[in-house]
Amino acid sequence: MAGHPGAAGRDPAVTSRGRGRRPRLYAATGGRSSTARTSVLTMDTLITAAGDDQGLPSEWRAVLDLCRPPRALAVAELAARMGWRLTPMTRLLGVLLERGLIHHRLPLSPAETCNVVLLTRIRECLAKQL
Repeated sequence: MAGHPGAAGRDPAVTSRGRGRRPRLYAATGGRSSTARTSVLTMDTLITAAGDDQGLPSEWRAVLDLCRPPRALAVAELAARMGWRLTPMTRLLGVLLERGLIHHRLPLSPAETCNVVLLTRIRECLAKQL
């Protein structure tokens, strides 16, 4: 939609799905309302797809497609790109984690974010992508 703030630069995987209807939590998680693994997933936990998505529900495949290696996305970014709220996304990721379909890792520690060499490498990688 022209003139809509943020419409430019949207992820094609999200815009091709259509808008309006969000999947029900029950349907997206296969009937599971919580998992033991969701407690390790914070909004800044980085997610990378680990398994094959053949035969999986479309919402699951869409999430896995967004975070195929070498790309890792934060839980909050995945939720935003999918147009979901954070809680359903975290629950779905908990199911994917239990099934071995994703890997997760904590974001950088405060000590790592002050590492000048690391920050320089990140800047150089970002410059290459532009």
